[in-house]
Amino acid sequence: MELKDKVALVTGGARRLGREIALALAREGCDIVVHYRTSSEEADSVASEIRAMGRQAWCVCCDFSNVYGPEVAMNTAWDLAGWVDILVNNAAAFSRETLASANVELWEDLWRVNFLAPVMLARRMQELAAGSDILPDDYCGRVVNVLDRTVAHPSRKLPYWISKKALQAFTESAALSMAPRFTVNAVAPGPVLVPDDPTLRESAGPAPLAVRNLPADVASAVVHLARAVTVTGQIVYVDAGRHLLGADV
Repeated sequence: MELKDKVALVTGGARRLGREIALALAREGCDIVVHYRTSSEEADSVASEIRAMGRQAWCVCCDFSNVYGPEVAMNTAWDLAGWVDILVNNAAAFSRETLASANVELWEDLWRVNFLAPVMLARRMQELAAGSDILPDDYCGRVVNVLDRTVAHPSRKLPYWISKKALQAFTESAALSMAPRFTVNAVAPGPVLVPDDPTLRESAGPAPLAVRNLPADVASAVVHLARAVTVTGQIVYVDAGRHLLGADV
């Protein structure tokens, strides 16, 4: 799919990996809706960079721990940009807590942010597309979920792992239920290095390729999945092969 003039909503798009994904899609010609929760200055900075490329950019503030947050975010993105072609579910909460140490509040927060929010965003995107009278007949939406390479094996970080594992299951099931008008895929990054020198690659320890992936590597995989017209229900690991080594490596 040609990405020029497509509209992408990137959740958690103000910082780190989300920022790189938003900028990568903008370089391909997309207009970008940058979602953030608290990073307003960073979101404004990303939007300014995107506008400097000659593309349109908007910022949307929503808290996905609120049950209504995802619907508000998608509705707002649709109102601002006219429609959304690409949804990148990047926003996430992380925790190292185990089954023994996690409390109920942590379980609920991770579940809402890491699983329910992407699901509700995708569903609302599908609803808005179905009800729109301005989309072309050949409109095909793209949903790209950001997982974690640990979904390949069990993990002791149980609350976080289960939320991402559920998102993996949603990716595969939604690819079927949202077809043929949508593709649903995911990237599963390993540890992502954010160096001062963007050309630097450091040893990643126990990784078959002995390199540590950069945000640009993950963003490149997202761009590929946004373009692909015959790929759906797929998980692309961007981790230098680390997921092949087993659990908690």
